[in-house]
Amino acid sequence: MKIKRTKKEIVTDILEAIDNKTNRISAIMRYVNLSSSVAKKYLKILIQNGLVEEKNYEYTLTEKGKKVIELLREEWRLEFELAIILDDIKKMFF
Repeated sequence: MKIKRTKKEIVTDILEAIDNKTNRISAIMRYVNLSSSVAKKYLKILIQNGLVEEKNYEYTLTEKGKKVIELLREEWRLEFELAIILDDIKKMFF
């Protein structure tokens, strides 16, 4: 069964790929599992929003992009911690 990712998940995956030095379109497509047209569409949006820059067919994170990926990682960490807490609460009361 194929699970559909949200736009936020796709953007996060692309930013993670670029942060992990996956800088060319073909490598980003493989890393994030996207078609060429979809990858290009998202990269264009990320460039327009100042998160990514393209130079000589290579993509890099801007300072804003680096900050966004840091915030997304913090969000994941907090969501994980919250899930553990909620699970502990369920075990205590249900």
